[in-house]
Amino acid sequence: MGVFNPKMLDASIRDVVSSLSNDQKTDVLLYAMALLPSNPSSRTIIENAVQSCLQISSVYPRKVIQARLLRAKARFATGLRGAAHQDLQAILLIDPNHSEARALMPQAGAMSAAGELTGNVNGQPRFSPELWREIATYLPRKDLKNLLFVPHALSSVASQLLFRKLHLQFGTGRFYASNDGLSDGSAIDKWHDQRSADILTRIVSDPNYACLVRTLVVSAPQREESVLTTFQIGMLANALPKLTNLKTFSCSMGTQTMASVLSTLEKTHPNLRDLRLVCTTDQSPPLPQLPQLTSFTYISSDLAPALKGYASDLVVTLRKISIHVSCVAPAGLISVNNLTTVDVTAIIEDTSFFTELLTNGHYLEILRIQCRLGGRCVPSKAFRNVAPLQALRSFVLNILSVPREFNDPDLFPSVANFVRQHPFLRGLGILKSHEVDRVNYDASIWGVLPTLGQLQSLSIYIPNDLALTLSTWLIPRTVTSLHMTTPPNQDTSLIAQAWPGLPPKIKFLSLTTQLTQEMQNSLLDKLQDLRLLRLQGSYHTVLRDEINMVEGESWPARRSRFYSQDWYEWLDCEEPGLMSAGLSYLHV
Repeated sequence: MGVFNPKMLDASIRDVVSSLSNDQKTDVLLYAMALLPSNPSSRTIIENAVQSCLQISSVYPRKVIQARLLRAKARFATGLRGAAHQDLQAILLIDPNHSEARALMPQAGAMSAAGELTGNVNGQPRFSPELWREIATYLPRKDLKNLLFVPHALSSVASQLLFRKLHLQFGTGRFYASNDGLSDGSAIDKWHDQRSADILTRIVSDPNYACLVRTLVVSAPQREESVLTTFQIGMLANALPKLTNLKTFSCSMGTQTMASVLSTLEKTHPNLRDLRLVCTTDQSPPLPQLPQLTSFTYISSDLAPALKGYASDLVVTLRKISIHVSCVAPAGLISVNNLTTVDVTAIIEDTSFFTELLTNGHYLEILRIQCRLGGRCVPSKAFRNVAPLQALRSFVLNILSVPREFNDPDLFPSVANFVRQHPFLRGLGILKSHEVDRVNYDASIWGVLPTLGQLQSLSIYIPNDLALTLSTWLIPRTVTSLHMTTPPNQDTSLIAQAWPGLPPKIKFLSLTTQLTQEMQNSLLDKLQDLRLLRLQGSYHTVLRDEINMVEGESWPARRSRFYSQDWYEWLDCEEPGLMSAGLSYLHV
C-alpha cells in the first residue's frame, strides 16, 4: 500500500468542484460552511465564501438566505453585531417570516407583513434613508451603539456613523494595568488585537466603509519595547491609504513606532486637518510635514527640537494648538496671532510667555494654561497690562507649583481683574495647588463670579478664608458643570454646608473630597438634574427611576480613561474646565 498524501484529497476536491456549475458550486460551499464552527478563527473563511456566493447573479434567494444566515452567525460569534444585523435585515426583506432570522434579530416582530422595515406605521409615509441619517447625526455614540440592535434602517445608518470615528487599541490593558487596578491586562489586549485586526481588514477590503472614516485614534503606548508587531504596523500602513476622507489622526505610541506610522501618514494624507501626537517614551518624535493642519496636539515629556519652527510654518492654517510637556516652554514657542484655541501645560519661566499670549491673542476663544512657574516669572504684569480679548469664551489658569523664591502677591487679584473684563465667559477655571503660596488667592477672587451671567462651566479653588455657606451662593445660577477644590485641612464634615447655595441646574459635579453616604444623599436630593458625580477622581453616574429613587453606578477605570467623552455626550454633560493632559488626544 502506498503512503497516503493528504494533499491528494484537497486536489481531488478541487478537481471535482471545477467541473460543476456555479449553482452546484454554491451548494458545495454552503454545505462546507455549515460544517465550520462559528468562531473567530473561521470568520474570515466564511466571509470570503459568502461574498463569493452573493456575487453570483443567478443564485436563488433560498441560497442567499442560507449564505447570509451563516455569515451573520459567524459575525455574532466575533462580536460584529452591526454587520450581523445587516445580514439579518437582508434576510427578512427576502423572507419576512424567516423564523431563525427573527429569533436572532432583537425585536424582529417590528417587521411588517409585507417585509418592509418599520417606518410605515398606520399608513404614514416612510422616512427616506437620507432623512434617518440626518436624524441619527444628532445622537450620541452610546445611542448609536444601541441602534445597532434595532431591526430598522437606522441600524445600518448607525453602523455607518459609528465608523466615522475608529479607536484601535494595542497593549493598553497591560500598559495601564497597575493604574486601572487590573492584575493582568492580557485578556483585554487579546480582545482588542482581534477587534483591531477585523476593523483593519474591513478597511482594506471594503472601500465603501473605508471612505466613511473621518477620525482614526490609535492607542499603542509603550515603555521600552513596542507593543505593535511588524505585521500590525504593516496592516496599519496598508489601511491608511484607503482612508480617503480622513480628517483627524491621533496616536499614542513610542518614538520609533510613531516615526514609521507618521512617515506613511505624511505620504498618504498631505491634506490632513487635525494631528494629535502622544509620545510615551522619552525621545521626542519626528514631526510630519502636513501643510494644511488647522489643529495640532503634542503631548510628551520633552519638546521636539523642531516644534517651534513647526508651529511657525503653519501660522497661516493653524487655528488650535495643544502642548503638554514636562519641560520649560520657551517664549515665542507659540505664534498666537491667528489661533482660536491655546492649551498649554509646561514649566513657564519667562513673563513674556504670558505677555505674548495675552497681547497678541486677538482671536482667542479658548485659553487654558496649566503650569509650574519659574522664580523670576511675574504673570501679574501680563494680566494687568492687557486689553480685553473680545472673542474669549473659555479661560483656565491652574498653577501647579512655584519655587521657594517665587513672589507675586498680585497674581490672582490680577487674574480676577482680567476675568472681570470678560463678562461673556462660558467656561472658567481659576485653580492652584495647595502648596502654592504668595499668590494672594483669597475670598476676594470669588467676588468676580456674580459678574459672569453666561457662565456654564466652572473649576475653582475654595480658600480657607471663604465661608462654605457663602461660597456656593456666589456661583452664577447658569452653571451646569462645577469642579471645586478644597484645602487639605478642610473639615470634610462641613462641606455639606455648601449644598444649599449650589446652582439647581448642575448636571456634573466634581469634588476633591470624599463624602459619606448621608452627605451624598442630601446632595442628590438638592440637585435633581445631577447626572454625573466625580469624587476624588472616581466617576459615578447618577441614575434615577420613575419614582425618583437614586442609584449610583461607579465607572470602571478604562471608561474614565478612554470613553469619558462618549459618556459626557450621552449624559449631556460638559467637563468643567478641567485639564486632562494625556487624554485630550481622545476628545475628538
